[in-house]
Amino acid sequence: MANRGDGLGYRWLLDHRSYPHEEWCLIWPLFRHANGRGVVGLNGKTYRAHRMMCQLAHGEPPTPEHQAAHSCGNGHLGCVNPKHLSWKTASENLMDCAAHGTHPKSRFGAKGQFDPSQIDEIRELLKTHTHREIAEMFGANQTTIGNIATGRFYSGPRKIKFWTQEEDDKIRDCVKRGLSFREMAKEIGRPEAGVTGRAYRLGLKSGRPATREDYSSVRRYLAERHSLALRQGDSR
Repeated sequence: MANRGDGLGYRWLLDHRSYPHEEWCLIWPLFRHANGRGVVGLNGKTYRAHRMMCQLAHGEPPTPEHQAAHSCGNGHLGCVNPKHLSWKTASENLMDCAAHGTHPKSRFGAKGQFDPSQIDEIRELLKTHTHREIAEMFGANQTTIGNIATGRFYSGPRKIKFWTQEEDDKIRDCVKRGLSFREMAKEIGRPEAGVTGRAYRLGLKSGRPATREDYSSVRRYLAERHSLALRQGDSR
């Protein structure tokens, strides 16, 4: 560590490696990534501020795969308190994240999903950082970062069009106005069956009782989907 250099961020870390207060976090005052974790530049390279602080305060990691883990759960807020940092394996760090409620999550569960801006940031970081370093920045698995780098994950736009909060609000508004599912579908620009299913998932029902015509339209939609599936099967 003695040959790291004498940058502003590094000097700040040296001045605070004996920070005495354990009861509150020490927030990194300089540049932070979009994920909230501090970055220190030194000798033309960038390093993760919390990892460098862990090295200064507790020595080198037992193995290169060990991560600088936060006991406070506030790594995403830029905490670099040396008393909150310790070396842990990736699995131990993920267990801590789950206990702190900071494990990556999405509407699909605990696996987590990256949004497009994060994917762009990861691809930019791949030019100057290792997969392990990026994985620690984003609280992800190193294999996931490798799959992003090779194009196995997130290689193109998602084919699934997920429901947005704005569309959910439109459905609620349509129900209040007494629209049928067919009328909702036209206004929102989604298939009627999709709007129907989404409304029921939101705990809502159509604003007026379903008519014979409504049921017929759903049957027609399902028949068309079935016919399309059969044609695709024949073409194979």
